[in-house]
Amino acid sequence: MAGQEEKTEIRNGRESQKNRTRKALLAAAGDLVRAGQEPAVGDAAQAAGISRATAYRYFPTKELLLAEVALFAVDGPLFPALDGGVPVPDTVGRLVRRVGAWAYANEQPLRTLLRLSLDPLTGVRRPGHRRDWIADALAPARDQFDPETYSKLSKALTLMLGIDPIVVMADIAGASREEALDALEWTARTLVSAALNGASTPRAAERRPVTACPQRSQKGRPAAPR
Repeated sequence: MAGQEEKTEIRNGRESQKNRTRKALLAAAGDLVRAGQEPAVGDAAQAAGISRATAYRYFPTKELLLAEVALFAVDGPLFPALDGGVPVPDTVGRLVRRVGAWAYANEQPLRTLLRLSLDPLTGVRRPGHRRDWIADALAPARDQFDPETYSKLSKALTLMLGIDPIVVMADIAGASREEALDALEWTARTLVSAALNGASTPRAAERRPVTACPQRSQKGRPAAPR
């Protein structure tokens, strides 16, 4: 038991070190970007005091580094403030479209980031910024949702944001950029509107008793029970 605990501590220590190294590189690259530069991986490594070889293990390309800098920034791709004074379904729809446009503009590096995040050995973890964006967009109407509806809606809307829906739209649906953005925005607006209007859910339909239709005789009358 002690040996297993020791191995776990070592593994956790290595994971923590990897996270610290990645954060240091991202912080250094972020500082350079805010200073008006477009840093290469080597530039970020030098600024962070990390060897170039180590930096390239985390970020094989400049594009991947810059995409993750944008993704891990406090506001992510959403530099403009969320729209105020408009209906919540419109606010959420515009949010989804804005993030979708950003994802298309950074599609290739974000696809690389998605692929790497699916492999536990890379240490790449995607942040949960989309949950904060959704909470901010829904905030004006928060008291209009019951807890269960709000929870379901918030989770459903996470499917509309990031590179994930862009991959589905391009690779599975065969949609163009504008078709995809239109579909995602429409879906987000529809979900929020339905939740606000108290649309019936599949679970409600499941609770209704289901009765079998009686068998019909040749004369159109219900057949006698056997």
